[in-house]
Amino acid sequence: MERLADLRGLLAEMAGQYAREEGDGGPALMALGGIGRQEGERVVNLDAPLLGHATREIRDLLKRSGSFGLSIRDAQRAVHLDREGCMALLATLVGAGYLTAPEDLDQPQHCPNCRTDDCEYHDYRTWTLTPAGRSLAHASGRKPSTRKNADALAAKVVKAAQAVNADPDATLWWVKEIRAVGAYADPAQESLLHVDLAVELRPRLDDPLEQRKAEQRLRDAARDRGERHRVWDMVGYGHWRTRLALAGRSKVVRLFGSARGVEGRLLFAEERDLTVSAKATVPYQRPADVPLTNCSWCGRQGEAARVAQRGAPLASSPVGLCEQCLSLGWADDLQYRGSVEVWPWGAVRKLRTALPEEPFHSFGCALCGREDAVEQPWWPGDHRDGSGGDEPVVLRLCDVCPGLLELVDAPGRDSMWCARHEHACMTGMRALLWRRAGVAEVPPSARKARKRPRLTALHRDVLARVDEHGALSAVDLARAPISQNHQDSRWWLVRLAHMFDHRLIAEVRDGGEEARGLVRTTSDLERDLDAQLDALHRPGPVWDGEQVLEPPPPAGWAELCDEAGQEATRLDREALRRRADHPVPQAPRSRWG
Repeated sequence: MERLADLRGLLAEMAGQYAREEGDGGPALMALGGIGRQEGERVVNLDAPLLGHATREIRDLLKRSGSFGLSIRDAQRAVHLDREGCMALLATLVGAGYLTAPEDLDQPQHCPNCRTDDCEYHDYRTWTLTPAGRSLAHASGRKPSTRKNADALAAKVVKAAQAVNADPDATLWWVKEIRAVGAYADPAQESLLHVDLAVELRPRLDDPLEQRKAEQRLRDAARDRGERHRVWDMVGYGHWRTRLALAGRSKVVRLFGSARGVEGRLLFAEERDLTVSAKATVPYQRPADVPLTNCSWCGRQGEAARVAQRGAPLASSPVGLCEQCLSLGWADDLQYRGSVEVWPWGAVRKLRTALPEEPFHSFGCALCGREDAVEQPWWPGDHRDGSGGDEPVVLRLCDVCPGLLELVDAPGRDSMWCARHEHACMTGMRALLWRRAGVAEVPPSARKARKRPRLTALHRDVLARVDEHGALSAVDLARAPISQNHQDSRWWLVRLAHMFDHRLIAEVRDGGEEARGLVRTTSDLERDLDAQLDALHRPGPVWDGEQVLEPPPPAGWAELCDEAGQEATRLDREALRRRADHPVPQAPRSRWG
């Protein structure tokens, strides 16, 4: 306990030394889990004017600064200004205290490539962020919460504290009390950016040595379940789990602790003393990894790395894969110990040529040995790099192994079909592995849908230009006056991808090779038809729980596809006709344009 008190005192001293002063209205307290003031979040009005621009543009400009600083080219891509205007803005930012100018800014830079001075394409001078610039670069535009919402969040923390104290052995810490501090402690404060709470945590065991050993066992069990690459609490793993149980990773609720105590409105207090006496145990050693001697997929003898589902124990898993099968069936939801990344291409190319000559099994599937296997020609379906070629491979394979080897049943399969086929085969492989070993499948964790990119005024301007000219490409946008003589086609491809996510544009496909790379706007009817097609059926192979198959489309699917195709063809022709009638203007370019 004395060492814990010393650690708290040290953290409190470091928190006062390194806490951010700008933009953080939190109390002078130590963050519950480490140094600083709970990430020191700064909240600003992104739409407010700042130095002649919106605060959002200045923040995004400063955010582009990397470890080597901010170059003139990076700044131009952020604020859409020419070189002279961007240099003037950078000088203004230096004067405002957000940037530090390079020492040789006034000296001309001779370019060895074009033999000129001050070449904008080969200027490697960089501006570095000041502490104020770093604070603004990481600022958030989050809106304040009301007192009613803040009280609801605090009530959730209190409820979570009750759940923690109901089972303190789960996290090895318990909550003694929770108090309101900061702006939240003032009843007259209605608009709140943060809900600041002072939380006093107590360890479950009275012996610090036994507490550390218990937390090590808890941490290793979490690692065995696949919990890796986490930012843990400075005090310990159990302390970190307790903090997550109380407030998660909320940016609104901020948890603090104080070595000297703190005064504030009491929200929760535990009357019981949940710290128990610890029994002396032997020194803790992490369990050693014991590999298996047989591959669970191909059945060959040899060292096999244990694999398990995410959330399932790894050290006790009866499923193991050899190096080749691990490469073939690697996926995000398959955990194992070994190299950080598995590259399947080498194993795929090797097995394609070796299996016809020396199959792993004399009967059944040449790769896994399953009985339901058919010998037939298979065509390479490499959707990554297109290097499969057109020569078929004659193999006796089951319904799962062709996708692992990136093979398809017929030549000419498109990349989308190949991707769905490989995903279905990998899903089937993992399901068969757990089924053979008698391991219950862990339901996949619910993943939040990817948030669609925010559409800005620039996106709306580009959309209007695409509609005006009928069809445009990223190269057209890079050459147009809107590019401000500095944006390249790769930058515009990202902007177009944002509009693809919103289904506001589509690729022109009915114009031959000349229309390659062109995009056009979509109509309300086309978007509605696409949504109906996605909801009704997705073409391609799936794993149905027993085998990989391609379900037939339901009734009405073909008619709906024809209607969507006719609408797309009409829009393609109209876009190409409008492009011919309204040529895309091009800005005058230098030799580097």
